[in-house]
Amino acid sequence: MYEILKKLFASGFSFGLIVPMLAILLATTSPVVASGDDCSVPLDVGFDSSVAEVVEVDDNPWNWWGQPNQNFDLLPLTEDLYIEIDLQRNYAQAVRLELVTGYSYTFCVEFNSDPDNPPTEDPKGDVYLFDSANWRRYQDEYEMSSEGWETPEEVIDMIPVEWRDMVVFLPFRDAHAYEEKRSTSFSTALDNDNKAFISWFGDNSDAEYFLALDNWNNSRPNDASVVDGDMIVQVWVEVEDRLTLPKFTAYIIVGLLPLSCVIVPIIMHSRYHSSGTEESQDKKELVPLLEQ
Repeated sequence: MYEILKKLFASGFSFGLIVPMLAILLATTSPVVASGDDCSVPLDVGFDSSVAEVVEVDDNPWNWWGQPNQNFDLLPLTEDLYIEIDLQRNYAQAVRLELVTGYSYTFCVEFNSDPDNPPTEDPKGDVYLFDSANWRRYQDEYEMSSEGWETPEEVIDMIPVEWRDMVVFLPFRDAHAYEEKRSTSFSTALDNDNKAFISWFGDNSDAEYFLALDNWNNSRPNDASVVDGDMIVQVWVEVEDRLTLPKFTAYIIVGLLPLSCVIVPIIMHSRYHSSGTEESQDKKELVPLLEQ
């Protein structure tokens, strides 16, 4: 009975250690961030104003008494989306979205010449994915640039990296910036619903994200130059279900690995000492005495 219990304990321990690892490998088969993906969204999907909104970079997010304007709440983006945006010279627009957990979002963006006012050069622009806080910083920088109050690059270089996000805008996860592109595509997914920015005035809205389309010369050193004309930007958003592991999986992994360093030596030690105390089941053969 004792041997059976030991085997069951060893099997259960091994199973509990391996299963979370296999689940993590299964979940990571669909990458969270992967550039170069192609969208298979048909053009007739159209634009749903209940899940997306086109916003202007020069829209003042603050009203006259100093509180932020409340945009209407969007529904979570759970279906594919297609939209065309007229992007003027020296300007920027963005698509406001509410991204949620449990889905993987693939964005495909293509810049094209506007036939009414085509640029003389190849139509290229910048694509950024922002959370709400960095979208506000992006708007502030555009307003300062329009008024001739640009922050010198030398001043930005003097600011430590860990404090620089308080002065300049940063793309989502400091990675989703695709600059000087004719077309680009990327994927992302959320691990939680935490908001990057909490208003002091009690904003209870859900976390929002902004897909910014840029045709002006911002403070980033690798951004595209302003094209001398207008562009039509095509945006596809492909939404797919994503396998999300429950939160307790992390606790299992974190807990099992240290425990294995303690339990495994104890089991080996006990098995080593118990092997010397086990009674032998073999019958002893007596050597017959030789008669004289």
